[in-house]
Amino acid sequence: MQRCTTPTPHTTTRLRRHSAAMATALTLGLGLLAAVPAQAQTATFAPVQGQVRAFPPQALRGTLVVSSTSEATVDGKQLLLAPAFKLYNPQNATIRPGTVQGQELNVNYVIEKASGRLHAAWILNSAEAQLKRDRADNSFWSSLFR
Repeated sequence: MQRCTTPTPHTTTRLRRHSAAMATALTLGLGLLAAVPAQAQTATFAPVQGQVRAFPPQALRGTLVVSSTSEATVDGKQLLLAPAFKLYNPQNATIRPGTVQGQELNVNYVIEKASGRLHAAWILNSAEAQLKRDRADNSFWSSLFR
């Protein structure tokens, strides 16, 4: 079998055509990236102590005690944790409920309307704890989300 060591005119033309198409696609792709604003640079978070996070309007204030990986007590009322339960620390990072098991935590929390399970809870920092918020026993939201 003989092998050709020099490229044929047909192969050279095909390579030239493909490289021109790749250069055009790369130029268009880079142009589109430059036109889209950088989302990561505009995102705002409140992870530091002292700042107040934005909580959902239906979030209520209470004292949370996690009794097991599937149960908790909020203001003395036993509740089940939702399968997608999220617990946020004061730096707004999610933590596992087992790490704070048995501790009394001042939190804002949301209960699922359909199941009545605890959906999310945010452990409050000192600035957030000083702000007034409705409790489950006297709020307009409790009738809508319970």
